[in-house]
Amino acid sequence: MSRVPNPYRPGFNVPPPAFVGRDGVLASVREALDVAALDGRTPRPLILTGTRGVSKTVALGEASALAAERLGWPAVHVEVRPRRPFTPLLLERLEAVRLDLEHTTQPSRRGTRVTGGKVSASALGVGAELTIERGGEARGPADPIGQALDATMRVAMREGAGLVLTLDEAQLATRDELAAFTAVLQEHMGADWPLVVIVAGLPSLRDPNRSVTYLERGEWQELGLLDPADARRALIDPAAEAGRPLDDAAADLLVEASGGYPYAVQLYGHHAWRASASSSRITVTHARKALDAARRELEEGLYVARWNDASAREQEYLVAVAALIVRTGEATGPQVAAELGKAQTQVSYLRDRLLKKGTLYTEGPRLLFLTPGMAEWVSGR
Repeated sequence: MSRVPNPYRPGFNVPPPAFVGRDGVLASVREALDVAALDGRTPRPLILTGTRGVSKTVALGEASALAAERLGWPAVHVEVRPRRPFTPLLLERLEAVRLDLEHTTQPSRRGTRVTGGKVSASALGVGAELTIERGGEARGPADPIGQALDATMRVAMREGAGLVLTLDEAQLATRDELAAFTAVLQEHMGADWPLVVIVAGLPSLRDPNRSVTYLERGEWQELGLLDPADARRALIDPAAEAGRPLDDAAADLLVEASGGYPYAVQLYGHHAWRASASSSRITVTHARKALDAARRELEEGLYVARWNDASAREQEYLVAVAALIVRTGEATGPQVAAELGKAQTQVSYLRDRLLKKGTLYTEGPRLLFLTPGMAEWVSGR
C-alpha cells in the first residue's frame, strides 16, 4: 500500500489541517480588517490570551492569511524572545515590508487602494468608497518604532495597502518596551492608518503589574479548550479528506482522551493514523494503540516540562491537586488548601501562579490540569 501523508500536525506553532473552534477569533479579525479597509480608520487592537497549545500562534497566522487573501495586505510578525528586546526585530521587519512595498508596481492587484484622501475598498465581494480627511503632514516621530511604523504606513497607503502587525509571546516583553510600542499606536490612532494589530500571550499578560493602558482598551479574547463537537471535527475531517476515515467509536475514544486540548487532539490523531498504516479505516483498536503512544510522548515531553517549570512550593500544590482528582474526581481551591493543611489565603498565590503559567485551569470552582492525563502522572510520582 502506498504511503499517504499523515494529516495531523502535533507541535507548537504548527497550523492544524482543520482550524476549528475559533470562529469568534476569525470573526473579530474580519471585522478589524473591514474597519481598517472600509471604514478608513485604525481598529482597536485584538489581544488573544490562553495557555500554551491552544492555537494562539496559529490564529495569528490565520489573521495574516485572511489579510493577504481578502485585501492583498502584507503582515509583520514578531515573536518576543525571553530576556531579549523585540524592538530591533520589529524595526527590521517593518523596514523589509517598506522596501518590498516601494518596489510594488501594480497597486491595482490589492484589495484596498489609497489615493490621496480617498480610499476605495472591496472585501468579501462588497465594494465601498469613502473619503478620509487627513490633516497636514505630521512631524516625524522621534522614537525608532514611531519612525519605522510611520514610514511603512505612508508607503503602504501610497501603494494601496494596509498592514497586519502581529506580536506573539507578548507576556515575555518588558512592561517598558511594551508600553513604548503601544504608545506609538495610541499616538497615531487619529492618523487613520489601515493598520490591524493583534497581540497574543499567556494569561499572565493580564497581570495588573504588567498591563499597559492601550491594550486594556483592546478587544480581549481568551482561547481555551475545544468543546467535544469541535474536537471531533478536528479529528474526523482530516482523516476523511486523507482517505482513511475515522470510525465513530474511535473518534469518541480520542475526543475523550484529548480533553479538548488542541495539541493533544493533533497528537492522538497523529498516532492513530500511524497505528492504522496498513488499514483503510481508523478503528477502536488503532485508537487504543494511539492512546498508549501519545501518553508516553506526553509524559516525556509536556508533563516533565511543566513539572520542571514549577517551583518546589508550586510542585507541592500540584501534588495536592492531583491527589484530590485521582482520589475524589475533583479539586477546588479550598480542598487543595485543606489537603496541604494550610489556610486558603496562604496558598492562593500558588494557585494563581499555576493558572497564569497554564499548568492548571479552572472550570467553575474546580481546578484541572490543562494537559490530559497529567493528574495521574503527578500523583504517581
